[in-house]
Amino acid sequence: MKSFFSILIITLSFNSFGQNLIPNYQIGSFIDYNKKIINGYYDFNYSPKISLKVSYESNENFAQGFYFDVNGLKVNGLLKYSLSDRDLKFKLNEADIEKSIKADETNGYVIGIDTFSVVKNVEIIGLFGGKTSKKGEFAANIENIGGMKFYKFTANGPNGNTYNSYIVKKSESSDFVTFPSGSAKFKSVAFDVFENDATLKEYIEKGKYKADDIPSILKIYKYRKLFKNGQKIDYNSSFDETNNKDEVAYYSKIESIQDSVFHLTHFFNNNLKIYDGDFTSFYPHNKQGDFKFYFPNGEVRRKISFDNNKPKSGIEYFENGKVHRVYQILEQGSLVYREVYGDSNVNLLDNKCTGSEEYTDPISEKKITYEYENKKLKTAYFVDENGEKVYQLCENNAEIRKFNSLQKAVKEELKFPSESLQKNVHGFVLVKCIVEPSGLVSELKIIKGLDEACNKATLDFLSRFKTESYWNPGKVDGKEVKQEIVIPIDFSIVNAAIYRNNYYNFWWQNNMMMQQQMMMQQQNNMMRSAGFR
Repeated sequence: MKSFFSILIITLSFNSFGQNLIPNYQIGSFIDYNKKIINGYYDFNYSPKISLKVSYESNENFAQGFYFDVNGLKVNGLLKYSLSDRDLKFKLNEADIEKSIKADETNGYVIGIDTFSVVKNVEIIGLFGGKTSKKGEFAANIENIGGMKFYKFTANGPNGNTYNSYIVKKSESSDFVTFPSGSAKFKSVAFDVFENDATLKEYIEKGKYKADDIPSILKIYKYRKLFKNGQKIDYNSSFDETNNKDEVAYYSKIESIQDSVFHLTHFFNNNLKIYDGDFTSFYPHNKQGDFKFYFPNGEVRRKISFDNNKPKSGIEYFENGKVHRVYQILEQGSLVYREVYGDSNVNLLDNKCTGSEEYTDPISEKKITYEYENKKLKTAYFVDENGEKVYQLCENNAEIRKFNSLQKAVKEELKFPSESLQKNVHGFVLVKCIVEPSGLVSELKIIKGLDEACNKATLDFLSRFKTESYWNPGKVDGKEVKQEIVIPIDFSIVNAAIYRNNYYNFWWQNNMMMQQQMMMQQQNNMMRSAGFR
């Protein structure tokens, strides 16, 4: 699959200043439905508290894929893994009758970019504890490191809760081994598997890692090897790791490793630097210290300071390197402004942190007025081409009436496009809405999209805003006003049978559990043969 982002980066757009703009990245200055400022760029820390959610539950829905039977015959159709009986459910088409296929009747299967193998010696949890399965079981291929293959097995326990087991096959001639849950047994198996990583073995010996931490261990183990060999980490347009060179839209360089602290620098595939910072964990991601985000010219445009993955403070810069805004970040994500500078390098806020700023957005070219009061941003507005004042933030912001009802309609009517699922496209679509004083929306425009199918599905659904009054308009001094507001739509693929580790939405992670279900594509060479073992 050709990366959507790679294509977009090549075909740059231009504004009237003659700038080369990177679509879906340099989007202009806006304020979203959560009153969060988007300062010109769509950053990969964007994770809004409130969004319209379009989620695809892969364990509840059939998806296009294929499996290989025991004779190596490839069979295409609709597939779904059952967590309860651990069988593969298969239909030739929507009209077909569902049938169950046991793991021992196949050599594995593929749905989208995810590969599942048939593994042995899996511990199954029953009413009376765990026991080793006497038959083959389906498990997701999650890593292939130095010839060692790692798998994740997922099923429902006797109480209905989902549990995971991690399995390793050290070589083609070796047996499948499940990482045991007991401390002493886990250490014995882990020492044997990760024997050439002294630092990792030391942490395992001290009890820092257990069987449930295998995803984190694998990332550390893999990245140490990449660092030693001078290799980079490649990502697709959804910022999932990928081994498919045709999909690469971004990459990371591991600049240094100090104990368990990895300093990573992230780039577009055309070598433009995006951001860098220190990670102390990768599953989940844990950030520590200063993270710097960059303008395309290489200057720092933003610096966020983290303490144990929590953002504490930030500084924004002009493209010439001068300080623009200085603020603290509260627990719920609100910003407390300490300093705001204009072109003259003079602080525009008084001793009560109150003042105003006239700012020309170099991307959208809008001349925006920001008004601050007692350390908080109170109002933001601009004058449009018709001479009308349009608020981005006001005294009483525009709100969607019965948001939960709209979310219900999204679930029922805004379906995740099948072609996007096949390509594992996921992430946020950001839609600019101009909400008129009447409550109707006069303009809908995607300022940050995904692929063509997701973008079209989004606009088709939201077009109802133009003919039906879903909004309570914004008000200033009791009078309805015109407002520009950005609605985030979250396209998420949730699959309990796999994990996908990515760098997308890596800040205020309100739906952390959903994001940590994600896995990366692995072992592309395995799909060229009839078997997955």
